[in-house]
Amino acid sequence: MPLNVRLFIWFRLLFNCRFYYPIFTILFLDLGLSIGEFAALNVIWAITIVLLEVPSGALADQFGRRKLVVIAGWLMVAEMSVLCLMPVGNHEAVLWLFVLNRILSGAAEACASGADEALAYDSLPETERASLWPKVMGRLSRAMALGFIVSSISGSVLYDHTRVSSLLGWFGIAGIDRALTMKIPLVLNFLTGIACLIVCLRMKEVPASETAVTGSLMNRVREAYRGIVETGRWIWNTQAAFSIILLGLVFDSVIRLFLTVASNFYRLVGISEAWYGVIGTVSSVLGLMTAGLMERSTERWSLARNFTCLAVVIFASLQSAAHPQPGWAGVALIMPLMLGMRFLQFFLSHYLNAVVDSTRRATALSFRGLTMNLAYGGMTLLFGWHTHWLSGRLHLPTEDPRVFAASLTWWPWWFAGTLGVTLIWLRWRRR
Repeated sequence: MPLNVRLFIWFRLLFNCRFYYPIFTILFLDLGLSIGEFAALNVIWAITIVLLEVPSGALADQFGRRKLVVIAGWLMVAEMSVLCLMPVGNHEAVLWLFVLNRILSGAAEACASGADEALAYDSLPETERASLWPKVMGRLSRAMALGFIVSSISGSVLYDHTRVSSLLGWFGIAGIDRALTMKIPLVLNFLTGIACLIVCLRMKEVPASETAVTGSLMNRVREAYRGIVETGRWIWNTQAAFSIILLGLVFDSVIRLFLTVASNFYRLVGISEAWYGVIGTVSSVLGLMTAGLMERSTERWSLARNFTCLAVVIFASLQSAAHPQPGWAGVALIMPLMLGMRFLQFFLSHYLNAVVDSTRRATALSFRGLTMNLAYGGMTLLFGWHTHWLSGRLHLPTEDPRVFAASLTWWPWWFAGTLGVTLIWLRWRRR
């Protein structure tokens, strides 16, 4: 396997397996932010990606994919530095530092999106890319599953102040403040950010990914933005690419929003914080066990059949979340939804790369990231508005678990409705 492909797997592993993900939502709340501020910060994150996603992909196609991946590595180190320096207890400072963190994080996501995948895909032998790429994605899925097992367990356990204090007590260290222990997962992520940057610096540019445009810097920038327009027109006029991206954003937005607020769901069904890592571990183990199924499904089944099966699984899981069962039964019923994100990412990467040519690959993949992050930002904003509306209707504060439980009852029908409208539109376009 080429060096770039091996480094691509390490990059995705270090960039995405973050120790604070199991406690993502409650980290915001425990630092003094409200649900509304949490939603607004995620909108800022999404807007940053919207502004930078496609331009970064076009610049990657124009100047080289490696340069954008290295920039993403530096930005990850910067965003984690901001979180580590967060002054607990100072609401004003925490809010504005989170704004800075969300901007840096969005910029890092935008620079990495498209460029890393395009660099790895074009590093494969041209005649074997279609057959080798599912195997690469299968290996990536297994590596990510193992990475999430480690980060989920350690992140949630190290966030539990009681457990950390007991552990430190064995070494004769007592009286550690909660403001310090809650940053342990963040410090670990800062260290993985440095490791991620080292991986980026070891990557090599693929000559075939560099365009033939020469001249001044401004001329190349103009060519990059011309490439954005041309790729956007190509996606709109290419039924296969347009259908893949549109279906992707419908599925991705609802799954990712649920994963974002999953810790709230765990609290709703009565699971304590210390167990969040176990839930993430079980999800990762299932991802590890089903990696082979992902490869076989793309080899044996059509795109339509794969997405139909995925839609049924997601709708059923959302119905389970809308009527949560107490304890572990409630968690078990939404586990297929968490697993569905892995299948979705696998399908999107396989099918979209198969129809995009090398010269516009990073730009097209960035369009995929742009639309999905835009949809996610809209869903986050809608979720914030919806919980506020429900709190007024139920005469309860927005932080009350009953408000969150009421909002979940709308989710499956939202997914079914948006998917139905999308399928009708795609059928109309084909005619």
